[in-house]
Amino acid sequence: MRESHSPHGYFEITTRVGGRPMKNRRRDRRIQLPAKMDATITYSDALKKVAGGLIGNISTNGMFMLTEAVLDKDAYVTMRLNSENLIGKPVYLQGLVVRTDDHGMAIKFTYANDDDITTLLNF
Repeated sequence: MRESHSPHGYFEITTRVGGRPMKNRRRDRRIQLPAKMDATITYSDALKKVAGGLIGNISTNGMFMLTEAVLDKDAYVTMRLNSENLIGKPVYLQGLVVRTDDHGMAIKFTYANDDDITTLLNF
């Protein structure tokens, strides 16, 4: 995997998938938190129920949640990040499921307190 900053303002990560190079054009750098943190889905507009899971990685605009079951793409969720052990309080946010795979789901934040997310990312 190789990461470089694009002149277009996003990070380009080149990996090999099935022998072919694939570019992932992320606008925000994803970080692994220093300690395991779980998230609880407090509401979803989907018919399927998913209680939550562990946060695989997080950025200012989204996160990847490791789960056994996933919601459908475009499902709306509200969540509580159980971050008390890191920043002393939980973080509440809203988002949309934008991608799923065998490991979990990517959620793009539609609402998150910027100060709370920044504090969490700088921990």
